[in-house]
Amino acid sequence: MRLSLFTPALAGLALIAACSNPVPDGASVIEVKGAYIVEPAAGQDIASGGMVVSVRGEAMSLTEVSTQAADHVELHTMSMENDRMSMQKVDSLPVTPAAPLVMARGGNHMMLFGFDSSLKVGDSVDLILTFDDGQDKEQILVTTAEIIGQGDTAP
Repeated sequence: MRLSLFTPALAGLALIAACSNPVPDGASVIEVKGAYIVEPAAGQDIASGGMVVSVRGEAMSLTEVSTQAADHVELHTMSMENDRMSMQKVDSLPVTPAAPLVMARGGNHMMLFGFDSSLKVGDSVDLILTFDDGQDKEQILVTTAEIIGQGDTAP
């Protein structure tokens, strides 16, 4: 069964964003592929997720992810320190034409806190992504993420 949490209010927000912030001529064009969320471990309400973001035009930064499927979402990086993985919350993640943003397990990713326990593997949820061009111009994009199992391969 597939379930989408795209409510009329969220649809309205996306429509307003699309109408009020059209991509002007010469502006960057953002594309998102393979968005997914890994189901939380049993008894937990924290999920992780990823996607691949590419841009044509000027560099952008992913500054925010939100969804009705979680209380809040944070952007994180992973690094190795003294043979140990370390996860750090960051304010933004860059994406350039030469270097797409790959968000996946073991690297840059998103963490979803207070994840909706009614959602199961195979369901899908909408993510609202906010990008900034470094000159205080934002682009908002809505994409759909599939919920996958702990051991599943990301799309």
